[in-house]
Amino acid sequence: MTLFIFTLLLGAANQRPDTSKPLGLTRDAEKELLELHKQAKPRLPMPPPDPNNPVGRVNNGAFRAYYLPDFPDTGLIRTVDPAMSLDSTFKVKLFWITSRANNCFYCLGHQEYKLLNSGLNDDDIAALDGDWHTATPKERAAFVFTKKLTHTPHLVTVADVESLKQHYSPLQVAEILITVAGYNATNRWTDGLNIPAEESGERFRKEGVQVDLSSFRTPTSAKFKKQMSSVAPVRLAPRPPLESRDMVESLLKENRSAVLPLADADTVADLWTDKPVPNWVVLLATFPKSMKGRIAGLKASTEKGSLSPKLKGAIAWVAARNDRAWYALAVAHDRLRKAGMSDNDIWKLDGDRNHLSEAEQAALMLTETLTVAPWKVTDQMVERCRRSFKDTEVAEIIHQTCNAAFFNRVTEVARLPFDK
Repeated sequence: MTLFIFTLLLGAANQRPDTSKPLGLTRDAEKELLELHKQAKPRLPMPPPDPNNPVGRVNNGAFRAYYLPDFPDTGLIRTVDPAMSLDSTFKVKLFWITSRANNCFYCLGHQEYKLLNSGLNDDDIAALDGDWHTATPKERAAFVFTKKLTHTPHLVTVADVESLKQHYSPLQVAEILITVAGYNATNRWTDGLNIPAEESGERFRKEGVQVDLSSFRTPTSAKFKKQMSSVAPVRLAPRPPLESRDMVESLLKENRSAVLPLADADTVADLWTDKPVPNWVVLLATFPKSMKGRIAGLKASTEKGSLSPKLKGAIAWVAARNDRAWYALAVAHDRLRKAGMSDNDIWKLDGDRNHLSEAEQAALMLTETLTVAPWKVTDQMVERCRRSFKDTEVAEIIHQTCNAAFFNRVTEVARLPFDK
């Protein structure tokens, strides 16, 4: 059924998504795939039920708690932060667009539930998949930015930030950036592991809201019946070849000035005690309540876990190189040097990597695919890693790449100065 719908739509649209799994190009096809994802086979074994785990009520939380015991949950912004001023439903719309752009069934399904619970109807949600002509100019600017940051972070420029500032305050632009970058990280976790959807969305139900959360197979109005997605990953241009070492080393010597607000010293001191304080902490500390967990999680990712410092640094390097995230690349370079790698060995990570062990090659192939096009990750890529790593280590490889997806987008779009 799914294959038939998928093939029919491809013929009608004359478009060919480059994806390792089906992609519904219309509202009905998308909803059918969301329903079928309830029976998806995860790429790591399903965690055993744990009634004592409060986050285990959803499969994402169960996988995190079981496979990443050393790392706090930094995937979603849940803490109320007085510094954040954007409407929660608006941000769920951004999560929906991000998940649709990444073809992430699990996260997309959750956002469908949340939007329905917030009072949107099916037509309102379907409009998010179109050309956004019914959205306000303010919302449309954020939607366009979200799609670009998701699909082509390497093409986001200062001009894109300035365009957002025409509608939002600098702090609100930072909020959009941090929020959407976090959604990209979450997509890579749930989709990288192919975590199956829950049987229903009852846990998302708000008191007094009467809406069907038992099935995604709901009627689509005639208005949106034939609308083709303009958000899903269809006909995306491949990323260009990596720049030369000389060019990148030149970029890493530039003097840069941040284009988004940075926190004051007192605020930073409450979140980071080590000296010197890296600029990424100063940026995230502009939202001290909500980003406290994220800062702690990013720090823990470099200090805890079973992967070697060398492999974790290599994951960060490969992800940053492909995202053209120069601040993140400089941080990864420093980590690799501390792990004992020479400059020449670090730069060899840009090549075919045949000089590395089979385990390292498998991990970095998964990293590169998950970074550039998470919808292209296959079962075989994860299985290849499982031949060399424990399942908790495979989860950590994906987790490290998720962190990089967040870190790369936030630090580069903000044009953070390189740490001294």
